[in-house]
Amino acid sequence: MPEKPAVFFQCTGAEEVCSALRTAVDDELEKARFTSVRNASRADIGIRARVAGVEGRVTPQFETTFAVRTYSIALSAEATRTSEAVSMPPPTTVSYDPSFGSERVAEKARVLAGEISDKLQGFLSKQR
Repeated sequence: MPEKPAVFFQCTGAEEVCSALRTAVDDELEKARFTSVRNASRADIGIRARVAGVEGRVTPQFETTFAVRTYSIALSAEATRTSEAVSMPPPTTVSYDPSFGSERVAEKARVLAGEISDKLQGFLSKQR
């Protein structure tokens, strides 16, 4: 494994959640001095995120109607050259009402990106 491995991140599912994850993961990879690549064939480590809708509910509160959506986020990763599994954070969920902004999604993405970076650094330290 190179000292500065190239990481490919792919997300499928809800676009708003995937977009926030992509931005947060790119920022975190840069901070941790990993190389973020957009071509999977150039990556040393590939990460996949699957975002799926779990629940949607509409509730009236304080003379306002909230349409809260809940999404699950599941991550998997592997070292591309050896197919060795790379431990990732456990599946998680995020709930928010898109009409009132997506700050909850952005915050969840930042936290998850930090956890991904920690897992990648842990994997690399075991490789050396």
